[in-house]
Amino acid sequence: MVISWKSFVAGALTMLVAGMIGYLVFTGMEKGTPPEQKSADTTVPADIINITPLPPLLILSGTEVPFEGKVELRQAIAGKAAQNISIVNFQATGEQAQKSSIRIVWENGEVETIYPGTKDKQFSPERRAVEISVTGYSMRERRIFQDSRRKGTLTWEIRYEPFQ
Repeated sequence: MVISWKSFVAGALTMLVAGMIGYLVFTGMEKGTPPEQKSADTTVPADIINITPLPPLLILSGTEVPFEGKVELRQAIAGKAAQNISIVNFQATGEQAQKSSIRIVWENGEVETIYPGTKDKQFSPERRAVEISVTGYSMRERRIFQDSRRKGTLTWEIRYEPFQ
């Protein structure tokens, strides 16, 4: 097999020209970018900045909590009361599950009841709850005979800030 020296020289020159074009394009792109600027020293004295921590956001939740008949689950509140309350989700399953509820007792003695299917309910930030309880209800109600207990589940998520 005889290799022609002309094809070898043509290939070498093509590679040389392609390499030079690539080099010129690459260095031209570098020249188009702005030079890196040195950042100034941004040290700030500690007494100028005051960092106020955010209040803790606490969550009361239960996922697919099973129960039978009627059950009341009192939720433990951190601090004296809960403020800035929002009910993210409340769902109940079972027979007569629409009678399940979240009961909130406010600081002034007022009682508020929230029923299943509630999502993203916000209460005003200045109201404070002293007691929160989740009640599940799943019964077969009969007129003559005693009501019979049925299985049900509760799912809830309540977010709040503790009040000291």
